[in-house]
Amino acid sequence: MSNTAEPRPVVALGTKTARDALAARGLVLGSHPPGTALATLADLIRETAVNVDEVQQRLLQRADMAISQLQAVTLGRDRYRHGSTDGLLQSLGNEIDTLVARRGDGIQLLRLLATSYADLSGAPKPPPAPSRLPAPRRRSR
Repeated sequence: MSNTAEPRPVVALGTKTARDALAARGLVLGSHPPGTALATLADLIRETAVNVDEVQQRLLQRADMAISQLQAVTLGRDRYRHGSTDGLLQSLGNEIDTLVARRGDGIQLLRLLATSYADLSGAPKPPPAPSRLPAPRRRSR
């Protein structure tokens, strides 16, 4: 049995995603003259990163609540045993699903914005990732 703790999810996921996406192109988010395309993109990246951070924080809170409720079931202390037949997770499951979808959309948007920012900045494109497809088979004659 391992004593290493599970790593905690990244709370500032939006900020980390934006920073990592820009770093992959050798960039950091800079300040630019107001009204320029780079300034607008930088502002959008910052706003989107904060939004994703907030969604991630809410998602982690709701997931912890669900875990707590489900642990009560495994320990035999759920509400059903005390006469209530309300839905175990009630609307919590739907809220978690919605937050996961919003987080995914935000991450995709951040990556798109970071790519646009890097392209507009003139940063070199990263080398193409190696293909995960098998090499074509040669036909022998």
